[in-house]
Amino acid sequence: MHSASLTQRLLNQHRHDAEDALQQVALAVLQQEGIRSDSVLRLERIGALAPPVAGVVTLAEWLAYVDWEGFDSALYVSIDAVAAFIADDLLLPEAAANLLQARDATVFEAQRSALAAAALLFIERHIALFPR
Repeated sequence: MHSASLTQRLLNQHRHDAEDALQQVALAVLQQEGIRSDSVLRLERIGALAPPVAGVVTLAEWLAYVDWEGFDSALYVSIDAVAAFIADDLLLPEAAANLLQARDATVFEAQRSALAAAALLFIERHIALFPR
């Protein structure tokens, strides 16, 4: 019998709050990879991760940026990468189109919990790539 991975434990522990679970998994990736917030190479290092992991971390960081700086500011930070991940990997093309075309904060907030829930399912499908 083997124990659950760190990522699986984080998903289980934070299951009641999908966005919190997403943030915890992203933080675990950053810690495991030694990617610090003050690193000038931060974006390059995140981009060098396995594509599913890089997408999850980018989405988590973008959602955190929305909370820190607001939706309107976040539309100018990694929006193309975030929208591509949402459309292509999370299979939510309508949500991605809203970010790129409508740029509507109210619609985004209504979709935000669905994005986080879809990201958790994505993590579970690719769990072997995430911290053990």
